[in-house]
Amino acid sequence: MKRKMLKIFTYLLSISVLCCIVFLLFVSYQAQKNPSKIPSFFGYKPLTVLTNSMEPKISAGDMIFVKEKDAMDVKEKEIITFRTADQKVVTHRVVDVTPEGFQTKGDNNNVEDSWKVNPDSLIGEVAVILPKAGFAAKFISSKLGFSLFVLLPFLLFILIEVFERTNRYFNRKQDAASKV
Repeated sequence: MKRKMLKIFTYLLSISVLCCIVFLLFVSYQAQKNPSKIPSFFGYKPLTVLTNSMEPKISAGDMIFVKEKDAMDVKEKEIITFRTADQKVVTHRVVDVTPEGFQTKGDNNNVEDSWKVNPDSLIGEVAVILPKAGFAAKFISSKLGFSLFVLLPFLLFILIEVFERTNRYFNRKQDAASKV
């Protein structure tokens, strides 16, 4: 029973790690292919928050997933991500929707933003917030982190396989010796 549970755990861990690796490779490939475009995975764009302008809802180091959204569907109080005139990516809350665009403000800021967001600059709406996951993503995207993230689980998988095969080999030897 223990061996079966260990095997199930190993396979689930392997599948999870493989999915994460595929996701990271896909996003990295997209980012290198077109550096000016934010990578997208099934319509969701992963971004790491760099400032505390949206605290307490979103903090620096959090990872957000931004879902592409039509500008016509944006409403007040939604948290959107957009590009400013100087191409910076900003995530703030909509405080007013006007025909010229959206007036936004960071929850932690005292005043509204000095610009209106052009509907063409909209990247999308924040759909998921993963607290502190941006730090992990930054580490994993480093050479050391990626090596550990790929090599360590792979090594663990190999060690478990070697252990199971060695165990089976010695169990067969004991069974053969007991029959004699």
